[in-house]
Amino acid sequence: MSARHVPLDDLTSGSLKGARVLVADDIEMNRELLVRRLSRLGITNVLQAADGREALDLITSVPLDLVLLDIMMPVMTGFDVLEAMAARGGTERLPVIVISAMNEMDSVVRAIELGAEDFLPKPFEPTLLRARVVTSLEKKRLRDRMREELSRKQAELTEARNLQLAFVPPPHADDSLLIDVVLEPAREVGGDLVDHVVLADGRHMLVLGDVSDKGAGAALVMARTYTLIRALAMRSDASDLFADLAQAAQALNVELSKGNPSCMFVTLLLGVFDPSDGRLAYVNCGHVPPFLRRADGTIERLDVAGGLPLGVIDIAEYKAGEGRLHPGDALLVLSDGVTEAAAPNDVLFGEHGVEAWLAAPPASLASLVSTVRAHEAGGPPSDDVAALLLRFHAVLP
Repeated sequence: MSARHVPLDDLTSGSLKGARVLVADDIEMNRELLVRRLSRLGITNVLQAADGREALDLITSVPLDLVLLDIMMPVMTGFDVLEAMAARGGTERLPVIVISAMNEMDSVVRAIELGAEDFLPKPFEPTLLRARVVTSLEKKRLRDRMREELSRKQAELTEARNLQLAFVPPPHADDSLLIDVVLEPAREVGGDLVDHVVLADGRHMLVLGDVSDKGAGAALVMARTYTLIRALAMRSDASDLFADLAQAAQALNVELSKGNPSCMFVTLLLGVFDPSDGRLAYVNCGHVPPFLRRADGTIERLDVAGGLPLGVIDIAEYKAGEGRLHPGDALLVLSDGVTEAAAPNDVLFGEHGVEAWLAAPPASLASLVSTVRAHEAGGPPSDDVAALLLRFHAVLP
């Protein structure tokens, strides 16, 4: 990062005047000379150290803005101090200007490699010292502001992640079925959504979607989609609205197509399950076809293509599909963050990986996520992971 030139008067009234500087040199006369030079710059908050150990103790215990460090000192040399600072990551936050009579190239290179910001030979040139001090303090001030801004943004993203995960409903369990859900954004926030709601007539609305992008923009589209679907589910006539899922999908598509200049779209599986007879109505808007594991271990796919992803074009039409679950069957809906999870050799987890996991009666989605993470072998996830698992136990009387 290059530092622009700032007039001395401006710096003296700001960052220089309030700066705290450590002068470390075993010769008292050298320390006094540097203190006087700093005072002329308006820097009056100056600490002194007569050896390397004293300097390191002050560096680790007192907030500092700059260190002027000699090399040849008793107890610990300046090189020892730089090595100790580098081991703790201190030179990344605290600039060090080495001022030494050891001005051979090897000494200069070693100091810079250990993290020193600059190197001035003794006897130093006052004008050059002034320029180096001013530049180092300004760069530190700018870096500190950048770190503060990054820290603030990280706190905001963490809060946004917590709010997004709060959208995820708790698992559902009753005498007829169990519903388990999981959502793991690849970044702080993501574009996957998963939801289920018990409608007034006892049927269960099931939702799993995937926004076409990642990050904050995708999270906002996800939140909008979630809000629209929840608003429909909370209406007094929700049972009638979800009697025709094709029309429900079309209504969602029209709303998501409005005000969409970035052309983000949402693949979505919207379903309604009736535990009284095991019937499942669904509409697949460009999403991964769900997996249906029968009680005997047979795996089927609900592959009726319902239509385009939501938000692509407002005149899109949709078609609903239908299936039936029997006691002992399990329905798995997931995002492509599962099937496209990659191993270090770029082999995808794939649909075959999902089917292998489904080969045994599925216990919980936590085990699916663990299997996917084991496949990635510690690599960073490339996409959000969302899944919904419905296990049907018995038809309601």
